[in-house]
Amino acid sequence: MRFLMACMQFPTEPGHSYMTTELAQALVAAGHAVEVLLIDWDAAPSAADGPGADWNGVRVVRCTPRQIGGLGPLVRNASKFVLTGRHARRLARDHFDLEGFDAFIAWTPALAFGSCVGMARRAGIPRRLLFIWDFFPDHHREIGLIPGGPPYWLARALEQRLMDAFNVLLCTLPQNADYLRRRFRVRPDQAVRVAPIWSDMAPIPDAGRSVVRRRHALPEDRPIAVFGGQLVEGRGFDQMLAAAAIARARGSPLVFLFVGGGRLAPALKAEACDNVLWRPALPKQAYLELLTACEVGMVATVPGVSSFTIPSKTLDYLRAGLPVVAAVEAGSEFSALLERHGVGRAVPFDDARGFFSAVESLAAGPSIHAAAQDCLDAVFHVRHTVAAVLGEAAA
Repeated sequence: MRFLMACMQFPTEPGHSYMTTELAQALVAAGHAVEVLLIDWDAAPSAADGPGADWNGVRVVRCTPRQIGGLGPLVRNASKFVLTGRHARRLARDHFDLEGFDAFIAWTPALAFGSCVGMARRAGIPRRLLFIWDFFPDHHREIGLIPGGPPYWLARALEQRLMDAFNVLLCTLPQNADYLRRRFRVRPDQAVRVAPIWSDMAPIPDAGRSVVRRRHALPEDRPIAVFGGQLVEGRGFDQMLAAAAIARARGSPLVFLFVGGGRLAPALKAEACDNVLWRPALPKQAYLELLTACEVGMVATVPGVSSFTIPSKTLDYLRAGLPVVAAVEAGSEFSALLERHGVGRAVPFDDARGFFSAVESLAAGPSIHAAAQDCLDAVFHVRHTVAAVLGEAAA
């Protein structure tokens, strides 16, 4: 089969990967053809776009964003969705044989791809699959990235209209499938499926704990709890920093390490002290190597979010054999999954003492390497997603 993927992240530099690249590679390995329309959302508007060199057998066409500047953030952000979508449509029309594809795969927010979604339907691509990792714009309003009122209402109406163009809607958890049916319009002929996020399962080479720690100027004799990824809003840093403060007050040797870039990176760098450290973003393989020199992985979201999430960084932690402390939505199936597989512990939001206690306990606990590999294989292996995609594409 031939697949057209439209996504906002598709890193092709050596040493970097993402779930979109992993899915594309798995589909190619299974004997299928994949082409990608990359909406390079964070690129400079002046950056070059169009077709580039094929990447590992995948043809990639890059679309850089378009926007109106000088009129404030609301106009800039709104125009970015509209104008980038139109530009993407032109690139798709000029560089893809749309009628030749068997399936179109995209991710929320569908609004980022704009009229490309309708173009895929009009071109007669028979199966159109939408992965819903975050419910746009609800989730974004709840964490403060989108204002309420007319901007939210308009974004939601447009997102719903674009969602209507898909045959299959894939959610990360059963709870999110229920949320979708309650909060959005789902046609009787649309299939709602559950497909957790996925990860590369390749083992991480052992570079030696002491060697890795010296390379990144980390203390060699103290347990480290790590958070890695985008340092932006909605990651629960207040709770982690509060747990670090408790650790300092109690004389704990625990170190809380934050790795990554983003809007909040300067603020986290400014928090650096005896037991709080910041390191800049690393290429994927170097980052995974760093994780193997830590003891615990940390994830947290923010209160007041009505849907449920599986933080993708969890999969990297498990690949490195780290137990996970998670402060996530009450009643989340993700929390139950961690505890059911014996690879982590959930704590309530705003419970800094409980967060510290869980980190301290897991850092001193037995290895979970075998349990982590079993969990990854049973739940998060990319083969499960490939099977779901192929099943729906052939339906």
